[in-house]
Amino acid sequence: MQYYIIQVATGREKIFVENLEKLAPLLAQEHKFIFLTRELTIRRGGKWLKEIQPMFPSYLIVETDNEIDAATVQALKGLPDFYHFLNSNTDIVPLNDRDLAIIQHFLGLGPKIGASLVKFDENDRIVVVEGPLKGIEGNIIKVDRRKKRAKIRIDFHGSCHTMDLSFEDISKQG
Repeated sequence: MQYYIIQVATGREKIFVENLEKLAPLLAQEHKFIFLTRELTIRRGGKWLKEIQPMFPSYLIVETDNEIDAATVQALKGLPDFYHFLNSNTDIVPLNDRDLAIIQHFLGLGPKIGASLVKFDENDRIVVVEGPLKGIEGNIIKVDRRKKRAKIRIDFHGSCHTMDLSFEDISKQG
């Protein structure tokens, strides 16, 4: 199994996958296009709400057993909102090493990434019990207990990305 990353129009990731299935069904059968989302806990008007946001805005993961050939690139170029493969459409290489490990970590959690269960130790440091933050604790750069979010930094494909993931504090329960 090989993994590639494509960039599409921001905010139109889900629409791109839907269009792909309608306009290029053979391509959608040959390759799996994955749009990862995350569930964030947001406070609006004094109420806690769950909101679904893209995990990697404007990026889709392509999972395939086959090589990406010129015909595949040409078919994708014909779809609305497609921009390019990472690094470029002429230099298409599958993910490897650290980049692949990051993607596989999140893919193992399913298409929608939920909240992690955490507790805080006697020194007020976060301890991840289970969830998406498990195994990447070293990437946490900021914890906001009031908003129930942890900001993580991920070095991915030669650049640094930061994102928020939700958590539930279980240290006060029981």
